[in-house]
Amino acid sequence: MLQQMDLYSNQIAHVERRSARPAQYRALEPLQLSEKVTKALEKCYTIKQLYSHQFEAVEAILRGENAVLSTATASGKSLAFNVPMLEMLLEDPNARFMYLFPTKALAQDQLKSLRRFMGAADLPLHLGATFDGDTPMKSRSMVIRETRAFLTNPDMLHLTILPQHKQWKHVLSNLRLLVVDEAHMYRGVFGSHVSCVFRRLFRLCALYGSNPQVVCCSATIQNPEAHFRQLIPALPRQPMSLSRERADATREEEMGPPNLHFFRQRPLKVITEDGAPSVEKLFCIWNPEMAKMSCSINSQQGKSPSQTAVVSKSATAIYQGSRILARLVEAEIATLLFCRGRKLTELVLMNVHSALKSDPRTQNLLRRVSSYRGGYTLEARRRIEQRLFRGDLLGVVATNALELGIDIGELDCTIHLGLPSSIASLWQQAGRAGRRQQQSRQSQSVALIVCFDAPLDQHFAQKQHAVELFQLEPEAVSLNPMNPRILGQHLLCAARESALYSSQSGTDYIDSFKKLMQISETGGHLSYRVHSCMPKKFRAVSLRSICEENYTVVATNSDAVNEAADGEVLDEIPGDKAFFQVYPTAVYLHQAQEYLITRLDNTQRIAFAKKCNQPLAYFTTCRDFTDLEVKPKSESVLVRVGTVSILTRVIGSTMLEKRTMRWLGTHDFSLPHMRSFGEAAWLEFPVTLRRQFEARGGRSWTAALHGVGHLFVALVRLFILCDTEDVGTEHVNEFEKRVKPNRVTIFERREGGSGLVPEIVKVLPKLIEKARTIASECLCSDGCPACIQSSGCSEYNHVLDKQGSLQVLDYLHSVAGN
Repeated sequence: MLQQMDLYSNQIAHVERRSARPAQYRALEPLQLSEKVTKALEKCYTIKQLYSHQFEAVEAILRGENAVLSTATASGKSLAFNVPMLEMLLEDPNARFMYLFPTKALAQDQLKSLRRFMGAADLPLHLGATFDGDTPMKSRSMVIRETRAFLTNPDMLHLTILPQHKQWKHVLSNLRLLVVDEAHMYRGVFGSHVSCVFRRLFRLCALYGSNPQVVCCSATIQNPEAHFRQLIPALPRQPMSLSRERADATREEEMGPPNLHFFRQRPLKVITEDGAPSVEKLFCIWNPEMAKMSCSINSQQGKSPSQTAVVSKSATAIYQGSRILARLVEAEIATLLFCRGRKLTELVLMNVHSALKSDPRTQNLLRRVSSYRGGYTLEARRRIEQRLFRGDLLGVVATNALELGIDIGELDCTIHLGLPSSIASLWQQAGRAGRRQQQSRQSQSVALIVCFDAPLDQHFAQKQHAVELFQLEPEAVSLNPMNPRILGQHLLCAARESALYSSQSGTDYIDSFKKLMQISETGGHLSYRVHSCMPKKFRAVSLRSICEENYTVVATNSDAVNEAADGEVLDEIPGDKAFFQVYPTAVYLHQAQEYLITRLDNTQRIAFAKKCNQPLAYFTTCRDFTDLEVKPKSESVLVRVGTVSILTRVIGSTMLEKRTMRWLGTHDFSLPHMRSFGEAAWLEFPVTLRRQFEARGGRSWTAALHGVGHLFVALVRLFILCDTEDVGTEHVNEFEKRVKPNRVTIFERREGGSGLVPEIVKVLPKLIEKARTIASECLCSDGCPACIQSSGCSEYNHVLDKQGSLQVLDYLHSVAGN
């Protein structure tokens, strides 16, 4: 069907066929499950056996071990923890259980299947309940009292359950099992925060005398065991025994510090072999004409990389991806199109609507296409989820917010606009189609990767490298539970929950608290005690970012602050992203509608938006400048690691024509500068290398290093699990008179670091090799988007030297080889 579209011109670069996989089963009998659980499995799921990975997980949990289950999407991971939970619930009338999901929507979705399972075991449905921000205040006491299995999220644990732990004393003292679902989502800043929340939780569990087992479920990742050990604190093999007086104490002074010195690790079962069946899946790499021709434009026409080529709108990945989705919707093929970022999601939806409107036969399909992303209200997101599950929606344009395991019904196809941010995400997203093989008519699902003209996309769009994409292992997950700023915030939270003694030891968490206190205003006295009378800090600590406050986008008819109260709230933007998304003059998209940002109020944190009555002919990008100051921790000859001071200024915006990407003009303005401190790794080159480069007639040393930095940032996500926006490099301004250092820097954009830099250093030889391959194989002469140019370059790729970058990479390759 795709080849019959009028826009088709040999864009299909490669087709990868993954054969269907039969199920691997294990009988239930060796597990010695109770009769009630066995009958519930048969009644609810009509099964008398389990997939092999489910069996291994249930067996390990019933033996009292912790478990990590890392298998593909839709492999039935929830049954692996629901079965042992039901066994424990039936045998112990006091046992309590806590399920943690990264989103409320996922918890609500899992509650349906949990209650169905409980009902099959003739248990009251209220024994399983969600406890989140939507739980009515008047019902919360009853939920705490009567529920046995709580489905919640890390934010609720952080903001409500732990601060109010005395109300949860009976739950925490009888907590038998903690389930952490979608554990791969707990990475970077979010994962670092959540790891601290778990350490606070287990500190209180020790206080109340419980010793919960932990089950972590995740998509397929490279390091499931290491991720578990970073995310979850060390736990004792046996629970500590408490006297009744201690368990019943209500004052921290009476209870004293939790006894943590005996913490030992439980046995950990790691399960990665997937026993679930899968349908046949076709992966199709689609390379738009503009991307395929981008290399030849420079080489054949002699254009400078700084010159903006005027290209046909129909050649862009966005246009072609939108047209493909519109065609699939017309054919009633249920499709999910994944985008990287909110703005791109809205832009694609607008293009799909435009395609459907252009034909009278498809105008009635407009209501059957929607977008889905973070920032929408809870009601709007749930409405979209329900419509998709019912089959009312045929096409949804989404960010990775729909990558998680929420049940959205049967899908036939996924489209990936641009290579996903990681190999793990590619498999997770592609797994959203073909989820119900046994219940449906599906025998095949399709995943279509529409390539941008970016280095990684274009590398895998080449026939000689396409197969390599499907041979890559999923990346490792990284986080940094010892990030000083994050840990410092949770130190105050933990102290508010129960007095914290610097004399405690036995876990990295407490030992790190000691280090923080030793450099604090207390002077480092070992007897120092952070008391529970500390200010209530919880609300000020956001788990989703280090920036503590969001900006609200409000549609109004004027810029007056009092108008904001009557305006329509469109969105919420994290504070650290607001200056880059809702700056003055920005074109802002929401549900395929264009708005102009007329003013940004930094005091009230409101972005005022005015609705555009007619479609605009342009879109905008912000102009920013970032300056780095690095302080090395290591004195290696070439590779150095250290802290970095990041100063960023947004200085204006640029208008680009939608159809041609032609530059139309700029706006100048100034927003308050942003300073943050993080971690960085950089390659420090000897002065002699620069002299040799210049002696051989090299055009620009700084331009050569600039191109290498672009390539490193573009390719790092091939080796570690991160988003492109998580890391950055130094960009070179052609008018800058200051002498740039002899270095290529990769720095974390997140305040304090999130564990990426040590992982980057580990993969540097592979990163250098891949960068060298891509730059040398690209046919352009001066650099193009498929090699050393970057769409995120704040200086618009003006100062680049491809041949110089190749010389630098050749030098690095020789050093790495030695």
